[in-house]
Amino acid sequence: MERRYMKDKYYIAVFESRNHAIQLYQYLSRQHYIQYELVSTPCKIKAGCSYSIKFTDLKDYEFLKNLADKSSRKILNIYEINRQNGKRTLNKLDLK
Repeated sequence: MERRYMKDKYYIAVFESRNHAIQLYQYLSRQHYIQYELVSTPCKIKAGCSYSIKFTDLKDYEFLKNLADKSSRKILNIYEINRQNGKRTLNKLDLK
């Protein structure tokens, strides 16, 4: 069985506040949207105890963005994360 956190390429949505990420993830979880995962935001992106929502398919971003807009939760940025040879690279995407 493949584990979600071992993917070589995935995306994270960084939110305006920690609580916004948690609240939106709780809604997704209750609705059984299992393609989303709550993760700590990498320190290179945002310092402090922040959370982001992780997903592996860029098509899932549009649904997440619509849901965030409807619930007044602002997504600050989307990052593509690649792992290669044990190193992680972060690329900010311009999807707005």
